Amino acid sequence: MPPLTVFSCGIGPLHPSPALLGKLAEAQSLYASAALLKECPPCNARRIPIGRNAREQAREALEEARQGGNVVVLASGDALFHGMGGTLQSLACDKDRLEFIPAPTAFQALFHRLGMPWDRARCFSAHSTEDIPWGDILAQPLPVLYGGHPFTACRLAGEAIQFHPPAAQRSAVAAECLGTPGERILKGTLAELAREECAPTSMLLLLPDERSGAAPILPLGLTADFYEKENNLITAEEVRAVILSKLRLPAWGVLWDVGAGSGSIGLEAAALRPGLSVYGLERQESRLELIRRNCRKLGCVNYACMQGEAPEALAALPAPDRVFLGGGGAALESILQACFDALNPGGLLVASAVTTESEHLLYGWNAAARTGMFSLDIASESPIAGTYHHLRHGNRITLFTYSRA
Repeated sequence: MPPLTVFSCGIGPLHPSPALLGKLAEAQSLYASAALLKECPPCNARRIPIGRNAREQAREALEEARQGGNVVVLASGDALFHGMGGTLQSLACDKDRLEFIPAPTAFQALFHRLGMPWDRARCFSAHSTEDIPWGDILAQPLPVLYGGHPFTACRLAGEAIQFHPPAAQRSAVAAECLGTPGERILKGTLAELAREECAPTSMLLLLPDERSGAAPILPLGLTADFYEKENNLITAEEVRAVILSKLRLPAWGVLWDVGAGSGSIGLEAAALRPGLSVYGLERQESRLELIRRNCRKLGCVNYACMQGEAPEALAALPAPDRVFLGGGGAALESILQACFDALNPGGLLVASAVTTESEHLLYGWNAAARTGMFSLDIASESPIAGTYHHLRHGNRITLFTYSRA
């Protein structure tokens, strides 16, 4: 059975290689965009244009290959970078045979046009998505974003400034239609590029920025004023920082934030660890939109919040590697048990207590799994008697940590 062959076509017009011509001569079906089909040399293969239903067409191509058909797929750009190759790979089973033929990518072409080493570059895509991880992007010394519709390179420059205004004077490059007669490369600050217009087939490269005060800060223990919150209820920033340290956040995996509130703890975890999937569970539906706005402000795309009552709603979430539980009320013990039972082996659970009742319950619960108990008594500077200041104590917080073998 021949493999399903996927050709990445790189930048510019299609230049059929001997390998592609040989595959086309044997192909029974050819899947490609309308533009690539138009540029493709004559062959006897059935031609199927890839459109908006690309995922269904990927299934069709795989099924045809499973039946012994000789199938060729042409993908613009790099098939395995947010392309048709990735879609095919996600749908393939172990018995499917896929062969990928590479071509120079637009990212490579841009850095070679500029004569710039790109071993420190981080590549992102804003093609056909509004979930752009600005927090992660702007923290990189050399990020490059592949644009599209509606986020062209010039519009991305404006979005970057909106997310982090000090970035306005950061030097950048916008490149459009590389490898075609319409190729254009613009250099300037983000503010200058944001005033330009460019085609959807474009990229934005942000250059290293050494200006004092221009770098985004670490999203750890952000001030309470940063977040939208209900009735001024939010975990104190110093407590937040300690909780996140006790969670020992892994580079990837799943974190549950049970009783999300304003979302501050889960959102900072997501911003600190872009590879971690964070799920916030909040009982009050009115707080969900507030949490989503805080999420957009932090630029996290690895955070999802849902409304539900613990412990029942926890069954809908993927098994966690870390759990933070704040509060719990009368159902605290059953929620604790459900969270602990769901933990993957080696997972950690951190729970906080403000009331004497919850502290007593947490101290007595599952002592064999408890790995620590910590009391936080935070005092902050506060004015007193007009011209004087003193340290004003907040509510004492007790943290308990548990580990599942």
